[in-house]
This record gives sequence, C-alpha cells and structure tokens, in this order.
Amino acid sequence: MPRPPEYDRDEVVSQAMAVFWEQGYGKTSVGDLVEATGLQPGSLYAAFGNKKGIFLEVIDLYNKGFLDSIRTLRESATPAIGKIDALLRRIADDQVSGNDERGCLTVNALLELSQHDLEIADRLRSYNRRLCKSFAALIADAQREGDIEAVRDNDALAMFLMNNIWGMRVMCKSKPDRKSLRGIVDGVMVALRAA
Repeated sequence: MPRPPEYDRDEVVSQAMAVFWEQGYGKTSVGDLVEATGLQPGSLYAAFGNKKGIFLEVIDLYNKGFLDSIRTLRESATPAIGKIDALLRRIADDQVSGNDERGCLTVNALLELSQHDLEIADRLRSYNRRLCKSFAALIADAQREGDIEAVRDNDALAMFLMNNIWGMRVMCKSKPDRKSLRGIVDGVMVALRAA
C-alpha cells in the first residue's frame, strides 16, 4: 500500500504558482519547480504527472481565488456599483504599489500559450467565461439597484469590464503611474453608468 504524501498539495501548488507567475510557463523548468517546492523530481511527477499537470492545478488555484474574491465582494453590504469601483481601484493600486507587477497569471498564460497548447488554452477560456458570468451578476446587481440602466446588456458590460481589467493587468509591465490608472478606472465607471 503506497504511503500518503508528506506534503500539503495546495502549498506545493502555491509555490509552483510563484515560479510560473514570475518566469512564465515556457521558461519554467522542472528543476525550478523542484527547487521551489522542495519535492524530488519523482515525487513531483508522481503527484502531477508533468510540468503541464502542475500548471493546470496552478491555473485552478489562481482562478478559484479570484472567483472567490468576486463572490465575497458580491456578498458584502455595499452597493454593487461601489463594489465594482473598489475592485478596479484595488487592481490599480496593487499595480502602482508593486504588489501586482507580474500582471494577471491567467492573462499572461493566455498571451503565452493560447496558440501552443489547446488544453491549457481551453482551461483558461473556461475560467474567463466563469469570471465574465461573475461580473455580469455584479452588474445585474447594480442594475437592480438603479446605478446601471436595466436595459443595457449585462453580459456585454461584463466583457467590457473584464477587457479593461485585462488591459490594466497588461499595462502593469510598463509600470504605469497612479494618475493614469485612476483615469482608466474613472473612464470605466463613467461608461458603466452612461445612459
């Protein structure tokens, strides 16, 4: 009977996430993952199969965290339009403070891998569809509260919101200043409220 693993799987995936996020998928070697996680190559292969196997779990963990944060945001007592504004400003502030210089792991992976690995690209697209639905629900909340016109297509507005978040996350590579990012946030909020 095989012994149970003597490590925390989520912790190993988190350690691997940091490496993939910093270096990208292509530049990350199994040796880098061994060094980051402390697992021997045989244990890494036994647990995840290969580099792609651990990366798929990294994608799952990363996106679960972001989707959970949107769900928690929806459950808070403040008006939905304020929740959207706070989310955008938090992303902007994280970029300016250096907390988000690596950008969005999902966006980075889509840019790097969408043409080269269909399984990874499909997983990323699936999460993006779920994220868009979460944004659409948040926008629908704002429509019910009267802050966004109810006749506007909340799916289209959700895609607009997600596109702007992606753009901000890609911009972080050029180290934008706070004023520029806040200008983007202000523009997005004006567009969401527009008749």
